[in-house]
Amino acid sequence: MVTCTTINQFTSNPTPNPNRALQRPVVQTSSSQPPVHVHPRLPTIRFRLALLVLSCVLPAAIVSAFLIYDHYRVERASLLGEAMATARSMVSVVDRDFETIVTALRTLATSDDIGDADLAEFRRQAADLHAILPITEVILYDAATRRQLMNTVRDPLPAEPGDEKLLHDVTLRTQPAVTGMTRGVGGNATITVAIPVVRDGVVRYVLAAQVLPAALGGILTEQKIPNSWRAAILDGDLRIVARNVDIDRHLGTRPAAEVVQRMHRQPEDTFDGTTVDGRSVVVLYSRSARSGWSVTLGVPHQDLTAGLLRTLESLIIATVVILALGLGMAWLVGGRIAHSVQALISPANALGMGQPVKPAIVDFREAQQVADSLVRAAAALDEARGRADKELLERRAAQEALQEADLRKDEFLATLAHELRNPMAPLVNALEIMRLGGPGAAPPPNVLDIIERQLKQMVRLVDDLLDVSRITTGKLGIRDDRIVLQDVVTHSLETAGPLIAQRRHALAVHVPDEPTALRGDATRLAQVFSNLLNNAAKYTPNGGRIALHAVRLHDKVRIEISDNGIGIAADVLPHVFDIFFQADRSLGRTQAGLGIGLSLARRLVELHGGTLTATSPGKGLGSTFALELPVATDEVSAPPADDEGGVPLPALRVLVADDNIDHANTLRTLLIAAGQTVNVCYDGLSALRSAETFEPHIAFLDIGMPRMDGYELARRLRAEPRHRGCMLVAVTGWGQDKDQQRSLAAGFDRHVVKPLQPAQLRGLLQERAGRATMHLA
Repeated sequence: MVTCTTINQFTSNPTPNPNRALQRPVVQTSSSQPPVHVHPRLPTIRFRLALLVLSCVLPAAIVSAFLIYDHYRVERASLLGEAMATARSMVSVVDRDFETIVTALRTLATSDDIGDADLAEFRRQAADLHAILPITEVILYDAATRRQLMNTVRDPLPAEPGDEKLLHDVTLRTQPAVTGMTRGVGGNATITVAIPVVRDGVVRYVLAAQVLPAALGGILTEQKIPNSWRAAILDGDLRIVARNVDIDRHLGTRPAAEVVQRMHRQPEDTFDGTTVDGRSVVVLYSRSARSGWSVTLGVPHQDLTAGLLRTLESLIIATVVILALGLGMAWLVGGRIAHSVQALISPANALGMGQPVKPAIVDFREAQQVADSLVRAAAALDEARGRADKELLERRAAQEALQEADLRKDEFLATLAHELRNPMAPLVNALEIMRLGGPGAAPPPNVLDIIERQLKQMVRLVDDLLDVSRITTGKLGIRDDRIVLQDVVTHSLETAGPLIAQRRHALAVHVPDEPTALRGDATRLAQVFSNLLNNAAKYTPNGGRIALHAVRLHDKVRIEISDNGIGIAADVLPHVFDIFFQADRSLGRTQAGLGIGLSLARRLVELHGGTLTATSPGKGLGSTFALELPVATDEVSAPPADDEGGVPLPALRVLVADDNIDHANTLRTLLIAAGQTVNVCYDGLSALRSAETFEPHIAFLDIGMPRMDGYELARRLRAEPRHRGCMLVAVTGWGQDKDQQRSLAAGFDRHVVKPLQPAQLRGLLQERAGRATMHLA
């Protein structure tokens, strides 16, 4: 059965012995000198020079080989690309030839003589096509009976019908078609191109032309394909129709099985394979989407690698020659150097024994300089001077060590002093509240709690000086108290807040609304949280983002402290909890700490039955420290409400904004005791909203608050005409000249450094009350 394809649209070892110069393990310089023992495995100078030659030549040879191979790959890809372009071009030529025949047949089919009874004139017209097309015969079939009505070659007409499948496909699809290669009655191989002839909307005839495969062989000849290559044209059945070599043997056969399989999968491909005659080649093929015919090319591997092998052979020869010359020079020069070095042995031994040093005879300048130095050293060296120099160096090293220790001590004390100042502000306010209550008056419950809590915090900060030794000896312990997570977070924010404010970070705090009970040491856990918050503030560029997020997970609570700071490198991350480990040396020591914070924090968390881990996507991508702590089973009662007192002072509306809750609450108690109307907020945005309705006469504002810092809050208040009469007081832990200048620039009237003394508070209230422009509601 013949398959036809419907055409829908035409368009050896020269290296010296390295130990030859070391055959004698002992060199005797004189009868009065001790023997010099030489290690038998030490390499000689000649061996070292030989390695130097090899280290210079071999890398260059390897790089050259790589470049040559890379050039080969580029050239190979270019050659195969050109070969694929040739295959595509030949496929296009095959399609074009078939299209030419179809066009001629369509022109012939328009003849009015096709319906004559004897078809003599039509036969003459069809015979004219032999002169202009590579065809052997033109045949006219009756579409209904499948029998020949006319041909241009032989009479009488054959009685048997034509190719049933071809005629059926052309009649049914009304499209031109090309068969694969077939053999006629005489055994001649032919290719048939057929078109339908339509009359009155019905296919009446089928007009066909037969082409010899040899006509397609000219396409291969025109491409001037190299003799070593193998090229073939395949019909729609993937049978060889034309081949540049040995066509008689392979006409009508199929290519290698792998080629056939790949052609069924995809229209084009390049791969290593074999030809039908068994040659190892790189196979390229391109198959037409219009006719289904294909062109295959086989490029021998020898043609691709011949240039590479020749170049590599030249490179190997050149490398061997250069190595031979280099090793020979290394042998000669190494011998001269070895002789000069060995000549220095006797003067050196004499110098060590205090004997006169004789000048050595050497062969190069550097050895002569050494020989001269030995002579000069013998005259200048003595034991007393050596001891004096050694003692001087030791004293100098000890002095430098003491200076370094003193510097570290000063930096540590400065850091510790800064940390101890943070609890002072709420303590001073609490004591003033107790004094205002008078003798025998019971202080408000929260005041005693604040004093106790802040004093314990200060004691624990001092105790941290001993934590390093406690960690190493395993004696670090904690209290087992019933505590509330929200209180611990609040206390840690009191400590870390100033640094966060100084760096102008945006702080986001998310904790459960319901109190979360824990078992442990509140101060120690607050120490852990504040340490992590301080680290986040220190290692995040100014204006960054810090978040504290707590969530209840069944019998545990998970707290994550994250930032968008400098991050932690992957090789540093496993060591961040090592004691005394500091990854970033770019910070000053006072800012960078002593390297015990994270190690102590993890140990404290573990003593609470929890875990502390660190993660970071990498440098510059921030970091996250996650704690998991077990939750206590008992419920937490709400804290008692603050008591209020009164001190007679001019009645004003006072706004207090501070994220240090203890400081804000104690200041509120003092103001209420002084007869003031007070509104307290714990972040800048809440304070701004409160001022819209409260309309304060005076506002005490912290600088480092979450959601909106004090500077921005002051600017917003000053921008509103109704708040221009409000006296703005910055209450902060930062008191340098630049801090005061920045506060005044933001719109503050006064800049007060924590702790705010009672006398200062009364003075500020009286100052505001005495303003002539004040209007009390």
